[in-house]
Amino acid sequence: MNALVSICVPVYNVAPYIERCVQSLMQQTYDNLEYIFVDDCSTDQSVSLLQAVIAAYPQRQPHVRILHNDRNHGLAYTRRVSIEAAKGEFILCVDSDDYIDPNTVERLCQGVQTADCDIVFGGYVKQCGQQQELVTFSHLTQYDSLLTALLEDNICNIWGNLIRRSLFDLPLVHFAPEGQDYMEDRTVMLYLSHVARQYNVVDEPLYHYIQHDGSVSAGKTDKHFRCLIRYWELADAYLAEIGLTDRYRVLTDRQKLTDKAHLLLFCTDVAVCRKYAGLFPEAEANHPKLQLSRGKRLTRFLVRHQLWGLMRLYKHYIRQQ
Repeated sequence: MNALVSICVPVYNVAPYIERCVQSLMQQTYDNLEYIFVDDCSTDQSVSLLQAVIAAYPQRQPHVRILHNDRNHGLAYTRRVSIEAAKGEFILCVDSDDYIDPNTVERLCQGVQTADCDIVFGGYVKQCGQQQELVTFSHLTQYDSLLTALLEDNICNIWGNLIRRSLFDLPLVHFAPEGQDYMEDRTVMLYLSHVARQYNVVDEPLYHYIQHDGSVSAGKTDKHFRCLIRYWELADAYLAEIGLTDRYRVLTDRQKLTDKAHLLLFCTDVAVCRKYAGLFPEAEANHPKLQLSRGKRLTRFLVRHQLWGLMRLYKHYIRQQ
């Protein structure tokens, strides 16, 4: 297979990381590539560092486009701009603070050639400080297992997967709306999974997903809750459209409460916590004893009983771990 692959990269204030990212893209063993970088009005040295790395790879330079947003629009809009500008038969999204192995595109293209598919899911390494976790997807053997993984947030990332460009033009596919910069991956991948004729898995950790120190426990804001609400509005509408609402209701109710508990746990503004404490009342009413993880169950109990002082103590305990 020698199809043109477009590597799409949103860029915003990633000066400490972008050189490593771009070097990994320029050093790919696969040759038929175009690179689309979209600067979302960075205020640091991201663009100049990007340009310097590109200059060190003159053979790649003619295949690079750097686009600039007219103002800061956020991740969802910027990723959409990069994909809509792509001319390749396939898309590979990469976040500008991550990086990929030199043979990533080659291996993912071999996955397409093997199965003549629309999406190839690649494994990745999740890195947080000195800790690493390998994530692969060999268990995704049919659409039901894929949809379950997507709804449970186990394979929500758009980055690191090779996706046929034409899927984004189909009527059913919805990009995340502008401003939905949290959970935008889950929105898009949910729709793409349905329109893909076939998918394949390259069960190797080719992508390096970097969670920066403190990012997991970083404060969640009102915007995160609004993005969560919008995601589940879109997900519920999607399931209704394909006639699977009832089949997945218990799963989606559980995941709504899990998502809410996660945001409440890492939200430092008590006023925001109070505002969204009653979010997803139907899920709460339908499943008063729904099985969640231990931490989510405790969070749910503290929120139900408005025990905000104990909630602060639990958050402090989590941050110390």
